[in-house]
Amino acid sequence: MIARLVRGLPRPLRAAPLALPAGLVPGLAPAAAPARAAAGLSNIQALRGLAALSVLVHHAAFYAQFLRGAERPFPGLDAALGLWGVAVFFAISGFLMAGLVVRDRPLAFLAHRIVRIFPTYLAVVALFAGLFAALGLTFGGLKPLALSLAPAGPRSYPLNVEWTLVFETSFYVGLFVVAVAGLAHRIVPLALGWLGLIAAATLLLPRGAIDLTAPPLYALALSGACIPFAGGLLLPRLIASGRLTPSLGLLALPLGAACLLVETEAARWLGGAAAVLLVGAAAAGRQMQARNPLSRAALALGDWSYVLYLVHVPVLWLAAALLPGSGLAYGLAGIAASLGVAALLGPLDVALYRRLRRRIDATAPRALRRGLSLYLAVFLGCAAWGSVETARNDRQESRARAALAALPPESWASRTLAESALSGRGLALPASLRGELEAIETLSPTDIVVSAFAFDPERPKLETMLAVFCDGRLVGLDRPRRYRKDLAARPGLDGIARRRTGYRMRLPLAACPAGAVPLGVAIDADGRMAVLPGTAGR
Repeated sequence: MIARLVRGLPRPLRAAPLALPAGLVPGLAPAAAPARAAAGLSNIQALRGLAALSVLVHHAAFYAQFLRGAERPFPGLDAALGLWGVAVFFAISGFLMAGLVVRDRPLAFLAHRIVRIFPTYLAVVALFAGLFAALGLTFGGLKPLALSLAPAGPRSYPLNVEWTLVFETSFYVGLFVVAVAGLAHRIVPLALGWLGLIAAATLLLPRGAIDLTAPPLYALALSGACIPFAGGLLLPRLIASGRLTPSLGLLALPLGAACLLVETEAARWLGGAAAVLLVGAAAAGRQMQARNPLSRAALALGDWSYVLYLVHVPVLWLAAALLPGSGLAYGLAGIAASLGVAALLGPLDVALYRRLRRRIDATAPRALRRGLSLYLAVFLGCAAWGSVETARNDRQESRARAALAALPPESWASRTLAESALSGRGLALPASLRGELEAIETLSPTDIVVSAFAFDPERPKLETMLAVFCDGRLVGLDRPRRYRKDLAARPGLDGIARRRTGYRMRLPLAACPAGAVPLGVAIDADGRMAVLPGTAGR
């Protein structure tokens, strides 16, 4: 079906173009730009660099606390920096894509987007995987489902920033489908309808029903993270009609400041609106010129923004492992190192994209169709596989929470009370279940890791979830994710190496501080439970 869809596009689709302000050429990729002021979007370039810098500062503050235990004097502000930076990225992307989707042939549109994202992304992953391995550090997330950047629900990613790339690749595929359907010229009503759907989901669905940063395929379009992209799709028409002027960009200031006063879902709306206004004002206003060192640096940072976004979290981890110093010194060193790496790799990224784009433009349509058919098959296959798994896991978690809530809260105050409650209600798992709450280890000054396993040798296919209570409060619930080959030699655990039976759950230290009494409970799909032995070193 995908191949037939792509084969039906031998010629550019006819569509009424969305007018852009004079002098603006929407030919820059959303993740990072291969051209500067000469392309007529120097303000957008500078804004892109500022957005990347905002995300870098946010993560520097976060990891200074997470890895070094440093105080965050303005945690609300640095958290908002991350939200603002991503919102600006998405608003810029929506603005540019609204022009590109009607300007380029659908085949070229999607191919350009793919080579903008994946080659540099995979190269950065390979680079840091090698560096971390050479230094004996852990580097996770190297699985095909994660590396596909398909919307497959919560995943472990190698660079810890990929959630935005998952959204970007999904946006590109969605716009490609819009172009294939001949609806590119209807992008404004489609964007308005999309915003209406997000608003309805925000108002009607229970809070937390949609993961804001890692939704599966069936929920991604309803996530509040899509707001600035959908709003950005409206910008070319708004600017061309004169409804959005540079002075309206001033409204971004109070809207952005209001993000500090509201909860996350409301902040997505306010921050998204602020980002759209800011991008619109930057695009409609007089473009900056590279006439002094400051403006040249701002434009260069825009060129390198994609690389900076990709590398900064691994660099912050490496800085924590290799550099001494307090939280402030660590944060400043991490920021400087991230900017230095971006300055080294950014020009290579720009050159690589230009070369690949030229290759695509010279490629025969038949070859493009074959390549894009393969990409879409992999993308949609990974999205479907991961989304089905996510839906299953969500149902299992919902049943587990309901089973736990059916017992009186005081049941979880101690092992004796829990076992008595389970036995009295006939909810105890068979005695053949083997398991242990093994350890609670300090991961960082702010986080701990709970390790456990649960396995029934008489029913090796049985999968249980692990609920962790501390002083009678439920603080964590997770499914088994690890193979425990290290336990295979223990008597009575035959077959454990072939099943995922191990848990490693990260929790805030405040949820289970030293001195709290931990309790681990295994729960099967039918709501039967067993209290795991072990005090986890407490």
